[in-house]
Amino acid sequence: MDELDKLREAILDSETFCFYPFLEISTRPNGAVFPCCYWNDFTTQGFYDQERISNDNTIRTFWNNDLVQRVRIDVASEKKVGGCSTCYRDGKSSMRQRSIKEYSNDRDKLQLVKDTLDNSGIAIHTPIKLELKPSNLCNLKCLICNSYDSSQIEKEFIALSKDSGIETKGGSFFRKIDKPGIWEAGFPLEQVSTADWAESVKFWKEVEMFLPKIEVLSFAGGEPTLNPVVHKMIEYCVTNDYAKNITVFVSSNFTNLNAKFLKSMRHFKKFELIASIDAVGEVQEYSRFPSRWSQIQKNFEEAKQYMKHNNIKILVNATVSIFNIFEIHKLLWYIDEQSKLYPYYKEWPFNINLLAYPPHQEITIIPEKFREPIINELQNYIDNSSMIKQFPELQIKIDLLIDQLSIPCNNNDSIKKLTLLRDSLDVLDKHRGVSYKESIPQLDQIFKDTLA
Repeated sequence: MDELDKLREAILDSETFCFYPFLEISTRPNGAVFPCCYWNDFTTQGFYDQERISNDNTIRTFWNNDLVQRVRIDVASEKKVGGCSTCYRDGKSSMRQRSIKEYSNDRDKLQLVKDTLDNSGIAIHTPIKLELKPSNLCNLKCLICNSYDSSQIEKEFIALSKDSGIETKGGSFFRKIDKPGIWEAGFPLEQVSTADWAESVKFWKEVEMFLPKIEVLSFAGGEPTLNPVVHKMIEYCVTNDYAKNITVFVSSNFTNLNAKFLKSMRHFKKFELIASIDAVGEVQEYSRFPSRWSQIQKNFEEAKQYMKHNNIKILVNATVSIFNIFEIHKLLWYIDEQSKLYPYYKEWPFNINLLAYPPHQEITIIPEKFREPIINELQNYIDNSSMIKQFPELQIKIDLLIDQLSIPCNNNDSIKKLTLLRDSLDVLDKHRGVSYKESIPQLDQIFKDTLA
């Protein structure tokens, strides 16, 4: 057994190891840089306080800074890292486990890890995976989203502050506290829409230098299909003959797809167009406001036709929250029906993410008496889905939801969070001219039963 064999064995036995900090750079719309796209701890690890991409701090600056070196060493030393908490929660269905499946049999990647660890966490190689959120430009105001990832939510925050007399003491998520009219969030409200780091000459020069070694490009939002930086980079890869060596992931809300964008997919080694859809019909339209299900459905079914090309995959990625958990089974059955129509799925047709933040939208705050019908619908899907039969490994995604709904409800904590949720929705619904009582009546019933 050589050194790489021993490293692989240790990785397979590890409860903390992840390949992504050794391979990936992940950016946020405000120019912040993190070890992976699922990083969710912005304080204890110091990443939020670090400098952001600028002319003085180009993207290369962050590849081997002290914070990243520490993360690499910690995950390889069985030391749990705060930013990895979502993966610890998700267990077998986590992105950490996905990294193990992707790379643990790849000796080239094992060698990169070994060389980096032997060099005190400093990587001599350049990143092979680049996940970019070039700006928060978006056309939707999804309830699970925030002002850092949606320019429309940013504008709504400003409007609520100026026009409605609501004080915004902070800025990422809508959170009602203490008394009517006061909002607070974890970080200062900043106008992310003004960030232009992804359009700078220095940024592009470094990306152009990385691209010959890049294996994976990933784009998220805002809404990538609206972003000229995304289109420019895809076109650059095609024009310079890098595309044939690159796998691309694009997460889109599927409200705005165009033919030029879709036609570019066939030039890449693999192109995974990910539909960020959380529900069907009215629940989708309410939770991802102001989307229209009829347009999303039309775009999804048109995009799916591109799966006739073997390198193209169309995937639904649902983020499960208290808004869509009551009817998530309807979305799953819709995907099941689509799987019976050509082009057929050759890989997983959907992915499920549990909402990581904010806590007052998590499914664990649902009172236990309301959970049984949800669990029954999910179990029925497991038992009868043609997709589960074809891809049995998908069951871990559904099991994750059932497991979360099996966690005992802390009544006092749940009441506080449900109160916060109700008060927040009351203000947002009035501002947007919609009603959760009509779109998600189960929520209204929970509020009446629990908060009366």
